[in-house]
Amino acid sequence: MLLEARAAPRLRNVEGLWRSSTKSRPGSMTLFIRANALLDPAEIDAIIAGAPVDLVDFQLVAADIPIERRPQMREWIDRFNEGVDRIAA
Repeated sequence: MLLEARAAPRLRNVEGLWRSSTKSRPGSMTLFIRANALLDPAEIDAIIAGAPVDLVDFQLVAADIPIERRPQMREWIDRFNEGVDRIAA
């Protein structure tokens, strides 16, 4: 949702990260999450509102870290999954 919210102002030929609607789902991941009540609407709105600011802040911090010292993608995924596991517990 965060990526979709960040990209939304520039989307012209697609609905969202899932590109276009099918019979089983919309092209927007955000619309799917809303339609299936997977998150509270207020939480969705807060994520959308904060997405551009949060992502730009993250990019500014990351830009200050030399490339050779930046974590590998596997480390990012592992850290993300650890957070998901903590939330689910």
